[in-house]
Amino acid sequence: MRTSLLRIVCGSAAALCLMSGVAQAQGRGNGGVPPGLAKKGGLPPGQAKKVYRPEEGVVVLRDVFSRHGYIIVRTANDGDARIVFYRLGDGSVRRAVVRPGTDQLVFVNVPSVLVREVLGRLY
Repeated sequence: MRTSLLRIVCGSAAALCLMSGVAQAQGRGNGGVPPGLAKKGGLPPGQAKKVYRPEEGVVVLRDVFSRHGYIIVRTANDGDARIVFYRLGDGSVRRAVVRPGTDQLVFVNVPSVLVREVLGRLY
């Protein structure tokens, strides 16, 4: 009788240990976040937005200006902004500024048609 009671107690304890081990392996250790998302910072694939630096905006702006016949005279740094000096068809020199924004780059003193083309190529 004592042997059968000991077997039941030991069997119950072993079953309890196995059940708790299975419950921990269910992926609930990260506060309910699925394991694939916990490694990637919590964003589903394709949801993270690319953040462009002003230098990358200058490269695209330079390409768009050259396609439309504007001549880039020079570029300069102004803190976190970049200044692009360009020449119009009549010979006058204008200044465009590329600044980082909250959601996307900001282009100042650039014709609106060209800004749309630049933003379309970046974003």
